[in-house]
Amino acid sequence: MVKRVTIANYAEKGEPIVDKDGDIDKRRIPDLKSKHSMKLDRTTHPVPEVKPDKATIVVVCPPLAARNTGWGNQFKLHANGKVVAVNKMGTYSIAYVDPGKYSLISQSENANGFDMDLEASKTYYFVQETFQGIVKGQTVLSRNSPEVVMYLVDGAYFSDWKRLN
Repeated sequence: MVKRVTIANYAEKGEPIVDKDGDIDKRRIPDLKSKHSMKLDRTTHPVPEVKPDKATIVVVCPPLAARNTGWGNQFKLHANGKVVAVNKMGTYSIAYVDPGKYSLISQSENANGFDMDLEASKTYYFVQETFQGIVKGQTVLSRNSPEVVMYLVDGAYFSDWKRLN
């Protein structure tokens, strides 16, 4: 019998990144106040490449509803305090980083993430889950199976972002 179904049975949720007062821990996110421009790339749809000397990070930010694609606030992904990806709902980003120990943090009105080792020539798949906060959207970073993330990437636009400051 041929197995035709793949069960994507894992998802790890990140931990809140807060200080002793319950606020975002600014010491862990020095790039917290950085500004970025971001637009939807409606023409290209790059897929992640395996690079022998880099770890690949794929992060998708699915919209709460299709009409929200490209709208709302930015959801930044920090790797050891530096922004490596910027998404809005309905977009995805790919980042290539040197192997090593990382604090990966998704940030919007709040911050949430993981501490983990990233290995060269491996790909790591994440979802920036969103929900409405007090003023703007909040985020939870979850690590998911390649099947789940690439399925969401297939229906998302590539994030064309640039640092402004």
